[in-house]
Amino acid sequence: MNTKDIEYYVQIVKQKNFTKVANYFRVSQPTITYALQRLEKEFDAILITRDRSHHELIVTPSGKQLFLHAQAILQEISTARAEITQLQKKKLRFGMPPIIGNEYFPKLSGYFIKHELMNQIEITDGGSRDLYGMIRQGRIDLAVLGSTQPIVDQYLETELLLDKRFMIVVPPTHPLAQQKAVSFKDISDEQFVLLNEHYVHPAAFTKLSKQTHTQPKVVYQSNDLTILKSMIRENVGIGFLAEIAVHPEDHLVCLPLSDEVQPRFLISLAKRTQQLVTPLQEQVVQVIHEFVTAQKNSSS
Repeated sequence: MNTKDIEYYVQIVKQKNFTKVANYFRVSQPTITYALQRLEKEFDAILITRDRSHHELIVTPSGKQLFLHAQAILQEISTARAEITQLQKKKLRFGMPPIIGNEYFPKLSGYFIKHELMNQIEITDGGSRDLYGMIRQGRIDLAVLGSTQPIVDQYLETELLLDKRFMIVVPPTHPLAQQKAVSFKDISDEQFVLLNEHYVHPAAFTKLSKQTHTQPKVVYQSNDLTILKSMIRENVGIGFLAEIAVHPEDHLVCLPLSDEVQPRFLISLAKRTQQLVTPLQEQVVQVIHEFVTAQKNSSS
């Protein structure tokens, strides 16, 4: 089976127009037609029918089933191509979200340097949700991800490294700053500034809102943590951040939540299940384990 035929077929289903598909790939229309005919012969089934009265292409049930698999096949080929290309470079692409990176990477980099690995690692920055997609697509090899619950994905192997809290963050001048802890329901009338959907924070915030039957007002969302903390200092709104996101030099007050049930900020190491584990990747994982063990020992 020609993988190009699969590519053509996916676009036929998406665009439902042979001429558009031919233009998309810059080939002749008969090329697209012959590709469809080869697939129908291969699977011994009609995949696409033509409604000439309405000038439409109709995808049959068999065609819909093939479309689901065809997309997965093309994604696997794309991932394999990316992985093989990366193996030639003999470098490891390592994804780390800004919040986790700002807290841990300066210390972790010392471990990498100690083991002479630093020049073999390419760091990719991005929110946990973005990095999650990148590792599934083969665009990075290893990632540290934040989540609100254990990551369950048949395409990924994950390992929980650290478990942290979400905190309410206010400026020192805010009335809440004098409290030891707050319940989420008691602060539902406050205005919030949040990280946006590239991060896991909105999911945790929504979860708390639902379980407390509240609808807090979110006045601003951003993917820039520095801007967000500046807005909290200016009392534009209070924040909802993982505890590792705030440092003494930020001049902000972190308040733990007193809610009996609350989401946690889980930090996990993830890699693809079908990815070849190279000696370099094994070394990097061992160093990360060494670093995490030291972090746990220092906080206990």
